[in-house]
Amino acid sequence: MKQVISKLLLFFILLVGFETLNAQTKLPSILSDNMLLQQSADVKIWGWDAPGQSIVVNPSWTKSVKTTTNKEGKWQVLVSTPKAAKTGKLKITGSTKLTINNVLFGEVWLCSGQSNMERQLGFQNHQKPIVNFWEESQKATYPSIRMFLVKKKKSNTPLEDCEGEWVECTPETVLKFSAVGYFYGKQLVDNLKIPVGLIQSAWGGTKVEPWTPIEGVEKAALENGGQKRFSNLYNGMISPIINYKIKGAIWYQGESNVSNWKEYKTLFPNMITSWRAQWNIGDFPFYFVQIAPYNYPDKYGVAQIVEAQLEALELPNTGVAGTQDIGAIYDIHPPEKKEVGRRLSLVSLHKTYGKNDVIYSGPTLKSYKTEGQKLVLNFETLGSKLHSVGAAMGKISAFYISGENKTFHKANVKQEGNKMILSSPKVSKPVAVRYNWSNNANGTLYNKEGLPALPFRTDNWDEVFYAE
Repeated sequence: MKQVISKLLLFFILLVGFETLNAQTKLPSILSDNMLLQQSADVKIWGWDAPGQSIVVNPSWTKSVKTTTNKEGKWQVLVSTPKAAKTGKLKITGSTKLTINNVLFGEVWLCSGQSNMERQLGFQNHQKPIVNFWEESQKATYPSIRMFLVKKKKSNTPLEDCEGEWVECTPETVLKFSAVGYFYGKQLVDNLKIPVGLIQSAWGGTKVEPWTPIEGVEKAALENGGQKRFSNLYNGMISPIINYKIKGAIWYQGESNVSNWKEYKTLFPNMITSWRAQWNIGDFPFYFVQIAPYNYPDKYGVAQIVEAQLEALELPNTGVAGTQDIGAIYDIHPPEKKEVGRRLSLVSLHKTYGKNDVIYSGPTLKSYKTEGQKLVLNFETLGSKLHSVGAAMGKISAFYISGENKTFHKANVKQEGNKMILSSPKVSKPVAVRYNWSNNANGTLYNKEGLPALPFRTDNWDEVFYAE
C-alpha cells in the first residue's frame, strides 16, 4: 500500500511539475505592442495562466496591481490610465513575464459594419479606387493614430480572443485599413489634438442580425433562420474585444437589409442596445452612416433603411451622417469615403466632444401645412440658411406630393428663406410630401456648411402610386 501511495504521490508531483513547466502567461491579441488605451479611465487588462497563479500588472504610468487566476486560469484587473500623454509600457508577471511596449493613450473608437466600412483605403478587387487614395496614404505618417484590424471570424459561440495586431499609422499600414475609419480618426486627431485608436471589425455583405448578440435578436426572427446564422459575427469579431474600453462606435451598414427593412427597424436598435449592455460602460456614443443612393433591384431600398436608421436616433447618444449627395447609383460602394469620415467626425465633435460651434447635421423638416393648392415645408437648419439647388438633380425629381388618393406627382418647387413651397397642377389639395424617397434620388437641400437633408416622408402609407 505504501508503495502504491508513493507512486501516486510521485505521479502527482511530476504532473504538477509538468503543468508548471508548461504554464504560460497569455494575453488576448488586442493587448499588444502599439496599443492605444482609452485615456483618463479604468481599463481592463486580462488574460490567462495556470489556475491559482499570482499575477502582477505593472504599468509604467501608475502603481502595480495584483490578482490571482481563477480555477479556469482566467484573470482580470483594472488599471487607471492618464490623460493623453507620452507613451508607456506595461509589464505582466505570472508564470512567465510579458511586456507590452509603445502604449499610447487617447480616444478609442470601434469601426464596424459591412463592406462600406470594411473598404480599405488601398485598392480592392472589383471596386473603384477611393478618391485621392494615393495622395492621402502617402502623407499618412501619424504615430498618434493606432489601428487594429480584427480578422474575419464566424463562431456559433462567443469567443474570448481574435486575430489581429495594433500598428502605427503609416503610408503602408493605412492602405489596408478602413478608409472611413481612418478619415474619421484623422479628423479627430486634427481637431482634438490627441491620439486616436481605431478598431476595425467589419465584413462585407453582412446583415445586422449576425452582428447582434443572441439576447438582442427577436425571438420570432430567431425561430424563422435558425440560431447559427444569428450572432455569429458578434461571437467571432465583437465578443473578443468586449473587455477593451472604447469611447464609442461608428457603423456603416444596412445595404444587405433592404429586403427586410421592417425587421431592421427593430433589429438595428436592438443591436445598439445589446452592444451597450455587453460592454457595460453606459450608453456609449454610437454614430452611423446613412446608406447611399443605389439602384437596388428590390421593391424597397434606400429610403426605407434610412427611415429605420432615423428611428434609431430615438436611442440616447446616437447620430447619423448623411450621404444622399455623395452616393453613386451605379456603385454600391461610393468612392468618396473621406467626406463620409468627415461627416461622422462632425457628429462626434459636436455630440461627444462638446464642440458646439461645429455644425453636424443638414436641414431637417420642422413642420408642414397645406395652403390651398400648395404645401409649405418649414425647415430647421441649425442656425444657417437653407440652400436649395432646385426641384431635381440630374433630371431625377427630389420632391413628390400627393393628395388623399395616395398618388404622387412631381412637385414644382419654390424657396422662401427656410421654407419650401411645393405645388403641382395635378394635385388640387396636397396632403403629403416625399423627399428623395427612392433608390436613385440625389440631394437638393443643404445648409450653408454643405450638409444634405436626409430623405423623409410625411405619410405612413405602405401602398402608393407614382404617376410619373
